[in-house]
Amino acid sequence: MLECLLKACSSNVYICRAKKVYVGGLLFYCCGMMLMAMTRAKASVIIFSWAAGVMYSTLFTMPYLLIAHYHAMGTFELDADGSAKLGSGVRGLGTDVAIVSSMVFLAQFILSICMGTIVSVSGTTTAVVSTASFLSLCGALSATQIMYLDL
Repeated sequence: MLECLLKACSSNVYICRAKKVYVGGLLFYCCGMMLMAMTRAKASVIIFSWAAGVMYSTLFTMPYLLIAHYHAMGTFELDADGSAKLGSGVRGLGTDVAIVSSMVFLAQFILSICMGTIVSVSGTTTAVVSTASFLSLCGALSATQIMYLDL
């Protein structure tokens, strides 16, 4: 049942491949925020803010899709030669979803704590958008290291 639900929810991911969707969504956001910071015009906020929608839909969909795929496949790690190792299933799907959700919201909280200092040091509120662009680039680079299996 989980596999059927996974296939129904991720038809676009199967067409484009998960890695391209995940990394591409983060890079799209990175470019949008970088252009917003560089132009510094009111119209650019409207023009480039839809990149945030792409990033949020990617950020709040792909990790959960990957977790569901890991559980459906029963694979949580790869051997040294790159072949899939079957997991023991110690943790359940709900636990893994809770872990990912906690990490996302903890990262947002930590960034919120640091943002005031970043704006004070830089002297401009453009630092918020520039920081978002840089961290999205870091996220895209990290997303290239994820085990996507055959998704």
